[in-house]
Amino acid sequence: MRTTKLILLLLFFTAAAHAQITVNVNPTVVEPTPKPVIVRYYYLPDYASYYDISTKRYIYRTNNKWIRAKYLPGKYKNYSYEKCRKVKISDYRGNRPYIYYKKHYAQYAPVVVKRPVVYTEHKHGKGHGKKHGKGHGHH
Repeated sequence: MRTTKLILLLLFFTAAAHAQITVNVNPTVVEPTPKPVIVRYYYLPDYASYYDISTKRYIYRTNNKWIRAKYLPGKYKNYSYEKCRKVKISDYRGNRPYIYYKKHYAQYAPVVVKRPVVYTEHKHGKGHGKKHGKGHGHH
């Protein structure tokens, strides 16, 4: 009898263990959807300024003050917002993206296009040619 009870007990635990193995617990994991990053400001590296898309205003520095204006100053009259480099800025707080201007300027250095020096040849006297760089007066 003792052996029968032992075998029944063993079968019971085996069945219970098997039942635990076959139970399929598959909870649905819901990943939180990331919040969309709302971009309000663009940094314009080649003009060291910002553009606020919500107000459609440029933010640039003049006389150590940050100005908001519909247009950039006159020295950028040939500027094209559509064709220039723009960098989305998301590390600002409030409505002053320029508090990180030094960081933005260092991180997104302006592209400087160097013009080649143009030499022209001027003849002085009989068969003596001299080359002068751009900006030098004529003899």
